[in-house]
Amino acid sequence: MLTERFYDICKQIVELNESIRFAGIANKMGNLVTTAYQKGIIPLMTKEETTQYALRVVVRATTREDFETKLGRLRYSVGKYDKLVRATIPISPSSNDDDKSIFYLLLSFDTDSDATSIIERKVLPRIKRDKENFRE
Repeated sequence: MLTERFYDICKQIVELNESIRFAGIANKMGNLVTTAYQKGIIPLMTKEETTQYALRVVVRATTREDFETKLGRLRYSVGKYDKLVRATIPISPSSNDDDKSIFYLLLSFDTDSDATSIIERKVLPRIKRDKENFRE
């Protein structure tokens, strides 16, 4: 089942580094499919707020696609807030980088973490290994 498979992926991503607070997967419509939290974390937002956040993130990410011909494909985006760092990673189930993303991995990190390094060295390789698991 898709939800169980995605939950397992989120759980494994959260376990990659103790500073990853949250991992969630949203579909191309902005619907949150599943989430996983680091053990012991108290979420800063309610489930409803997280659902709203997912929708807004996907809308922002898809509007960036308008500039792909000039800038290239978005690999990930990172935003630093007072209380956490957030990242969005578009995921295509194909090895063809020209394919449109059909899922988005949403992450949050502790503010003192090196989110970019964790994404580059741990999260992206993990996603690349499991691309076939992102098929609907």
